[in-house]
Amino acid sequence: MARRRVMGRGVRGAGTATGCKVDDREIDKVRLLAAAVAQVEAKLRELAASYAAAREMILSMPHVMKGKREVSGMEASYLANSLARSIQERELELRTLRSLRLPEGPARVALGCLVGVGPEDGPPETIFFLLPVCGGMELPADEGAPSVRVITPATPVARALLGRSLGDEATLPTAPPCTATIRLLA
Repeated sequence: MARRRVMGRGVRGAGTATGCKVDDREIDKVRLLAAAVAQVEAKLRELAASYAAAREMILSMPHVMKGKREVSGMEASYLANSLARSIQERELELRTLRSLRLPEGPARVALGCLVGVGPEDGPPETIFFLLPVCGGMELPADEGAPSVRVITPATPVARALLGRSLGDEATLPTAPPCTATIRLLA
């Protein structure tokens, strides 16, 4: 098993209530959370435009099918229903992100924490931001720093990290599995 560490406050600089330093670069959790909200808002606008187009297509189609193979109206209604559900999901994500309280100086890995994973003797290769929604989203970090990947409590990596204290070891479910020493970034 490869040895890696989960880096954090006290490593390569001091953390603040809203951010941390990784190799002399500041990573601000509030800015990252705002970037996640902006991505969800952009997706919501895109879905709303698609929903409006699908709805317009439904309304412009004749209500009576002229033949058994004429199904474009039905397809448009299925698409509109699917887009409406997706809009509701994004609205829920937006409400959840806007109501999230970021922890200040946590002693354990929890929602809203930044956790860096990398080799024991180097900078972090991956930085995770634990949020209740938007798993898999990539958030831009400062220039030269790796991008920040959002993980949710349902992911195997988050389950391995959540609740761990500083200095604990955890086996991360990666290929190949690696053992990590927990240190929070912020």
